[in-house]
Amino acid sequence: MVDLATAQILGGEAISDFQGLRHLAPVTGPVPSTPTVWRALAEVGAPQLGRINAAVTSFRRWWWALLADRPDGFPWLSVAGRELTGITVVDLDASIVFAASEKENAAVTYKGGIGFCPNLACCDNTDDVLAIDPRPGNATANCAQDNIALLDLAVSRLPGRFRHRLLVRLDGAGFSHELIEHIAAGGGKRGRHWEFSVGWSCTDVELDAIAQLPAQAWTPGIEQNGAVAEDTFVAELTGLLDLGGWQAKIPGLRVLVRSEPLHPRYRKRATEREKRLGRRFQLIATNSRLGQHAWLDARHRSHVHVEGDVKQVKDLGLARWPSRSWAINVARTQIVALAANLLACFRLLALPPGPLREAAPKLLRYRLFDLPARLTRGQRKRWLHLRADWPWAGELIGAWKAVKALATPT
Repeated sequence: MVDLATAQILGGEAISDFQGLRHLAPVTGPVPSTPTVWRALAEVGAPQLGRINAAVTSFRRWWWALLADRPDGFPWLSVAGRELTGITVVDLDASIVFAASEKENAAVTYKGGIGFCPNLACCDNTDDVLAIDPRPGNATANCAQDNIALLDLAVSRLPGRFRHRLLVRLDGAGFSHELIEHIAAGGGKRGRHWEFSVGWSCTDVELDAIAQLPAQAWTPGIEQNGAVAEDTFVAELTGLLDLGGWQAKIPGLRVLVRSEPLHPRYRKRATEREKRLGRRFQLIATNSRLGQHAWLDARHRSHVHVEGDVKQVKDLGLARWPSRSWAINVARTQIVALAANLLACFRLLALPPGPLREAAPKLLRYRLFDLPARLTRGQRKRWLHLRADWPWAGELIGAWKAVKALATPT
């Protein structure tokens, strides 16, 4: 599994591409044969997935502990200059992967076309993919059972101390009553304080409530860096909506609205009232009791980071489902999640803050992973000979030293 994940990080597209690791056998060990790998993937079932889950959780516990022990500490999310210390941020998102119709469980998706609809849970603190739920193409984004199962799996893969305080974010496409009840209840476990920040549909009922808001109810919106957003305002709608049935099961439920100029790209999806007013209204629901309206809105809008995580994980192989067999493709998605975990670990522990840490996998391959170098052995050591004129030799050597300085797992 690690060999396959490494091949994905290096840009492999077919399962057999891991054979390209044979030249690293003196360092990483022998590489299995292609028939052995296909047989192993075909045999992956519930027991094997459970063991993979346990191994990934153990590895994440180790490298997250290393992050927390650094001088700058664990990378808590920061919104408008305020750090969410102690809060693990989990983003849920469904994505479409198009595929040939003869593949098992490939079906017409809710966006049209034939393919699959995997569900992803990502950690915004580390840009790590916690879990991937491979689903048939006809699965929907707002299936409560699927989203609850995905969230529970993602939480089970977090180190224990990072499970108690959670912020779970998702857009309106994934909204469901059962899911936010589950989040508000801390996943059914005592001693947990979980918050949600989810998209809320803007219907005529909400538009009528917005029209009743007095001018003094609106406060200026802010950007992620804390700067005031131009011609953008935020207000609370909770008292103007009939939320009695919701608040009986979800104490503290609040609904906020953001008003901004109607951009031409959103005009096709805008209602007639929004077009007439020239404004776009976006609503979110949250059970957060603390925080100004504009800050809560900015915190939710940073959910957009999940789009980058989804793009990266598709680059790591999620966009390619290689087999006609559903079981093999399920196993492949777990390899992709493992590759994303390994890459997140490398970024945060081996690369300094800056553009290279945030670079796409394609750029990392070009500068660090595909090297004009020779591996030799002499004086009872292995030597990596780099070209002196390689522009990123300094970055590579720095990453190597950072990795060598890490504590050995015990």
